[in-house]
Amino acid sequence: MGTAGLEGGSFVISLDFELMWGVRDHATREDYGRNVLGGREAIPAMLDLFNRRGIRATWATVGALLCESKDELLARAKRVEAGASQIAGLEAVGADEGRDPHYFGASLARLILSCEGQEIGTHTFSHRHALEPGVTVESFAADVAAALAQLSEWKVRCRSIVFPRNQYGAAHLEACGALGLSHFRGNERAWFYAPASGREQTKGRRFCRLVDSYIDISGPNVSHPGTGSEPLANVSASRFLRPFDRRVAPLDVLRLRRIEEAMRAAAKSGGTFHLWWHPENFGVNLAENMAILTKILDDFGQMRDEHGMQSRAMHEVAGPASPRATPNPPSHATMLAS
Repeated sequence: MGTAGLEGGSFVISLDFELMWGVRDHATREDYGRNVLGGREAIPAMLDLFNRRGIRATWATVGALLCESKDELLARAKRVEAGASQIAGLEAVGADEGRDPHYFGASLARLILSCEGQEIGTHTFSHRHALEPGVTVESFAADVAAALAQLSEWKVRCRSIVFPRNQYGAAHLEACGALGLSHFRGNERAWFYAPASGREQTKGRRFCRLVDSYIDISGPNVSHPGTGSEPLANVSASRFLRPFDRRVAPLDVLRLRRIEEAMRAAAKSGGTFHLWWHPENFGVNLAENMAILTKILDDFGQMRDEHGMQSRAMHEVAGPASPRATPNPPSHATMLAS
């Protein structure tokens, strides 16, 4: 058991809430819009399941999708650009959520905030990729600062960040700590998960990550936040929940076993098992994806009964930047008031 471990361990879920913002550099409404619109249906379904199972989760939210209109988006983008590089491609964005549900999602964020135990974290304002050419630490920090200012207007005290495309370095962690953030989702330890720019994401890296979803080549990726030296508590990822794919459906028993075994290792060692995905991943084949998630939560329920494992949002996991978490974390209403 690590120095920041808790008896029974922690089960953490984080979701990269992006809509089209996460893919607009390589996808269009025509080829990805079905996922986005389906993701809008998946979010209420997941929240209902989380509520029934007592699951806490962190929703790392792109700030741009919280805007109520394109006028607000453009105004906030100008504030980002005052201290950063331009946000490109805004001409393709529609007028508001009613007319462009691919890019605007304030109503979904309000739904998340209304549900007990759900944490809103940041995924930057514009889904800014920290390690891509031309993105400086200063421009990245300006983008994050804009997102945090926006969340403050929503009366959300943001503590957690998930870096877009899992790209970050030591300087980005320092900058986020200076902005008041306390927790981040780090990457798994194997070389093929290491933070990298898009041009460094080779076919070999992607292939290894794919295989690792079904066959153990990187270990359980159980973490003990608080044992590292980062300026933020590293609630590192354990497993990406790949969306259901009929072509490899017979192998789902392997990927579920991989998740269950890692979760059990965390429960037995007092460590943290951190599962993540995008709501848009459930946008196609919603029923099949929800059935898989339900099975995972069944396994968690068994770990909770047998070992005392607890469901926690990212900021509730103890680390060097936070007090030790408690077995009964505060409600979301308390989180907002604190």
